Amino acid sequence: MATMAAVLSEDNRALLRVIRDQRPKSLTALAELTGRRVPNLSRSLRMMEGYGLVRLKRDVHGVAPVALATSFKILID
Repeated sequence: MATMAAVLSEDNRALLRVIRDQRPKSLTALAELTGRRVPNLSRSLRMMEGYGLVRLKRDVHGVAPVALATSFKILID
């Protein structure tokens, strides 16, 4: 539960919404949109990529984040 709460924190959900709505072409563009530093974003996005929430699309121009999930339904048995 603690890991899920950290992964789906308000900051991370807001980050997913920005990625979904603004479709930044790079981490630098995302940093400008969110006011966060690129290294901080990179750490958050790599963690979220590990959980299948984002894809970091790499090309010759850099890394572009793509939101794969933006709404969540949590069932606890």
